[in-house]
Amino acid sequence: MRFALLLAAIAGAAISCAPSVALPAKPINDAPMQEELFAADRAYARAVADSGIAAWTARFAPDIIKPGNGGLVLLRGIVPVGANDKAIFDDPSKLLVWEPTDAASYGDQRTGITVGRSAWVRRNARTDTLSRGRYLTLWRKQSNGTWKILMDTAWDVK
Repeated sequence: MRFALLLAAIAGAAISCAPSVALPAKPINDAPMQEELFAADRAYARAVADSGIAAWTARFAPDIIKPGNGGLVLLRGIVPVGANDKAIFDDPSKLLVWEPTDAASYGDQRTGITVGRSAWVRRNARTDTLSRGRYLTLWRKQSNGTWKILMDTAWDVK
C-alpha cells in the first residue's frame, strides 16, 4: 500500500512539474496545402506512368532519404536512391500506379506528407492487379513553388 501511495505521489509531482502545452485556439486550416500536396502527388503518378524511372527521380530532393535493402540500410541522395529504385521499373509489362488518400502540411507551410494506396498492374491491362500496397511520401516545397520528395516509403498489403 505504501509503495502504491509513493508511486502516486511521484506521478503527481511529475505531472505538476511538466510544462503546459499551448494548443491553438482552433485547428489550422490545412485545406489549401492539402490540395497542393494532392495535386503534386497525382502529377507525380501521371509522370511516372508516362516516363518511368526518369520521372521517378526527377521529383527527388537532393537530400532524399529512403529505406533500401528491405529496410536494412538508409539510402541518402538522388543517385543512391535512384539506383536502388531502378530495378522496380525494369519490367516494361508492369506499371506502378498510386493515389493519395490523405495529405497534411506542417506549420512551416513548406513541408507536408501524402499517404495513399498503390498497386502494381499489367501495363496493358490495368485491371490485372499484381500486388497492392500503401505509401507515405514526405515533401518539401521549393522556392519556385514545386514540391520535391524528401523521403518515400511503401509496403505491401494483403
